[in-house]
Amino acid sequence: MMWGNADDPVKLWRIDANRREQEYAEAREQQKREHERHERNVARAGAREEIAALEQRLAAVEQQLVGFNELANATAAFGDAVDGKLRKLEELLTRHAELGQPDSRQPKGFQGFVREKSNTEVLDLPDFIRKMH
Repeated sequence: MMWGNADDPVKLWRIDANRREQEYAEAREQQKREHERHERNVARAGAREEIAALEQRLAAVEQQLVGFNELANATAAFGDAVDGKLRKLEELLTRHAELGQPDSRQPKGFQGFVREKSNTEVLDLPDFIRKMH
């Protein structure tokens, strides 16, 4: 129900203003939806890049893990070999001690002082300070 003259310029202006305001509101909503869609696309692209980077890092970690497993296996094998050699050396030293063979080699290092009577008794120590007179 319209009051007054339908051709009244003020009423026509109000109707036109209401229509424009409605169009602007719809345009703003459309722009807001497009902006949100754009933000989601940007976020998805960033997430995809991060996921790709994380997958690369995960692949590198898996490679290192394979290397660590190989190192652990090699270390265990080396330890077993060392244990075997030490057992064999212990057996040889035990057999050597059982046979009672004295060690014939003498160390080439310090042979003792000249004035020693035996390994336990020292008669005199050498004079390390030389007199210059």
